[in-house]
Amino acid sequence: MLKILLVELDERVLSLLKEGLSSEFDSTVHCVSGLEKVKDLLSAVEFDLIIVRNKFLKDDVTIEAAKGVMNTLYDLRKSVPVIVLGEFDFPYGTYEVLPDRFRIEELYRLIIKVLNISEAELKQLKLPEFVGMAIENFTFMENTCCDIYIKLDSKEGEKYLKRINKFDSIDRDVILKYKNNHVHFFYVKKNEHTNLLNHLLQHSLEKIVQISKSAIAIHEIHSENYGISQNLIEAVGITPHTIRLANAAIGVMRKSIEGHGEISELLEQLLANKTSYAYKRNYLISALVHELTPHLNWGTGEQLEAQNEKMTFLSFFHDIYLREESHLKIFSNEEAKDLDIQSSELVLNHANKAAVLIQSFPHSPSDVDIFIKQHHGTVKGVGFPDFYSASISPMVIVFIVIEKYTYYILEMTPEKLKNENVKEIIFNQLYDDFHQPSYRKIVDIFKKLKFL
Repeated sequence: MLKILLVELDERVLSLLKEGLSSEFDSTVHCVSGLEKVKDLLSAVEFDLIIVRNKFLKDDVTIEAAKGVMNTLYDLRKSVPVIVLGEFDFPYGTYEVLPDRFRIEELYRLIIKVLNISEAELKQLKLPEFVGMAIENFTFMENTCCDIYIKLDSKEGEKYLKRINKFDSIDRDVILKYKNNHVHFFYVKKNEHTNLLNHLLQHSLEKIVQISKSAIAIHEIHSENYGISQNLIEAVGITPHTIRLANAAIGVMRKSIEGHGEISELLEQLLANKTSYAYKRNYLISALVHELTPHLNWGTGEQLEAQNEKMTFLSFFHDIYLREESHLKIFSNEEAKDLDIQSSELVLNHANKAAVLIQSFPHSPSDVDIFIKQHHGTVKGVGFPDFYSASISPMVIVFIVIEKYTYYILEMTPEKLKNENVKEIIFNQLYDDFHQPSYRKIVDIFKKLKFL
């Protein structure tokens, strides 16, 4: 069994890489999020491979992690092959480099090359019999194409118990009971994993085009597919499958928005529906964008259509890595830093991560990665600004105001939103939030048009 040391600050990346490496090579993966424990581990354990991020940014301080690992190996007089994630150059030692943006298959191939694993040896590596998938994915299925298991931990080791038979229908209430009992993953046999992934994607794509149903049913379909897109993009990244799913979801959402009636009617439907907060927020932002852009001198016809497309992509992808409702309601560094370390890092860096993600999405609208990076008002996509600046894209300024307006709206009930005093309170809050004329201009337009 291979022993791999993984040095990475981002807890989500640590988790995903550990899961992938353990599954692909049946390896023991030791994870550390800084350099403090690296020397002790290298002194105590004989590793076959080290994978390390080139640099970390921690508390606004750059930590040269790869350089630290190479120096530690030199001090200990150990020769362990190293794979560095990100641009790196060092005068001595055995190392290979992958770009910051890489596919997991590229890492697997490089490991095979670095460790000189022959085809015969690769076949001998015992791969795990079962592969986990987030339980949320199963709430979107009507039936399953393979047997589904849960994992039980016992004194004898891990055991897998079949809970759903192949071709059985999915009972959502049963799935929710498992989730409420802290079962976070269902498992399938490794040789069925690709079939299950394709089954889920095909099911999603079939449902996403069912636009002849009632508005409430449509919201349920849109919400499900937004959740699936989040799960699969996080799990496998940008692939032909996830590209197709995201494009279909964005296209049908735009078509639905273009055909809706009054915003107030749409809002009542949204608030009455048992869809996720993330979806409601995403859809309402897109709807408000559609209503507002004709009043912004952004052109007409195809030109305006192109601008709306950019804003819809921005809305769909800007918070793709945030799953918790409480995280979506954070607008300051202070609020983010009150979270646990993992959540804080995620919230503070999600804009930059999403911007990097969209850069690998083919045929995405021009500059949408820049807009995503700036969508909380910072140029680098990290953290939140102390005050809103006019030195960012005008389209992003519009988006920032719309997002905050959406936040205040979703904090209210439909009944409260019919009250003129409540509407006035919301606009007063917006004027308190935004002091720059370029931002207040957008608030003025919303107030004048009386969408609600």
